[in-house]
This record gives sequence, C-alpha cells and structure tokens, in this order.
Amino acid sequence: MRSANDPATLQLDSNDARLAARRGTSVITTMALQMNAPQPLRERLRAIQIATLRVLKSNGVTVTIGSDNVRDTSVAEALHLASLGVYSNLELLKLWTETTPRAIFPGRRIGELQDGYEASFLALEGNPLDDFGNVGRIRLRYKQGVEVVPALR
Repeated sequence: MRSANDPATLQLDSNDARLAARRGTSVITTMALQMNAPQPLRERLRAIQIATLRVLKSNGVTVTIGSDNVRDTSVAEALHLASLGVYSNLELLKLWTETTPRAIFPGRRIGELQDGYEASFLALEGNPLDDFGNVGRIRLRYKQGVEVVPALR
C-alpha cells in the first residue's frame, strides 16, 4: 500500500492518459506557481510534474499552456515547462503558439503564418529553438496585421 507522501501515488496512470487521448481531452498546464513552495516540497513537485508530463506526452494527450496567475500571461508557465526538459524547444513553441490558441479559439484561423490566417505574431531578438529564453526578448508585436506598440510603464 502506498502512502499519500509517496510521489508515485500522485502520478498519472498511463491507462488514464490513453483514455484522455482517445477522448480528445486537453490538459492545461498550470505548474509554475507551485515553484513558490518551500524548497523541500519544490523538488518533489518538480519530479511529479516531469513524470506527469512524460506520461501525457508518451500517450498522445494534447497539452496546452496556461497560467494560474490572473495578473500575468503564460510566459512564466512556458519558461517553467522549458526548465523541466520534457519537451524540446520546438515542441514547446508548437504547444504554446499553435495548440493552445487553437484550443482557446477553435473557430479562428490562428497559430500559423499562412494565407487566410490572422496575421498576429511576434518578432524575437533571437531564435527560441536555440535558447528558449528568447521568447521574452520581443522586438515587434503584430495583432491581425497591425503593429502593437506597448505603452511605456
């Protein structure tokens, strides 16, 4: 019998993940805020997060990137996911820029630079495939083909 303190008790079962994938269930990650926990718990949570993401990924479950912080964007979440090492930079970018927006706005043509799609995109100072931290180094912003200039703070 496993105890509630055993991390294996908290891990997602592969059978459940396969069922979720068959049913088309999307899982929205909201893991970054947990890293504010005290240090001993933080390492346990990190191990559980890695194991859970590996089960989801290996069983083909759709993962989208979210946030539990209503005052912020999903940037911290994406950076946290990158730090876990489960997904490559390319996989993370696709989850964040294609899978997530399509899950949120299924009727819109977004998430790709193609004819007929909304021209909403960011130009970054560096390649996020080389360094995922480049997602925070935004040079230009466009929303539906119009440049967005952020207000000075």
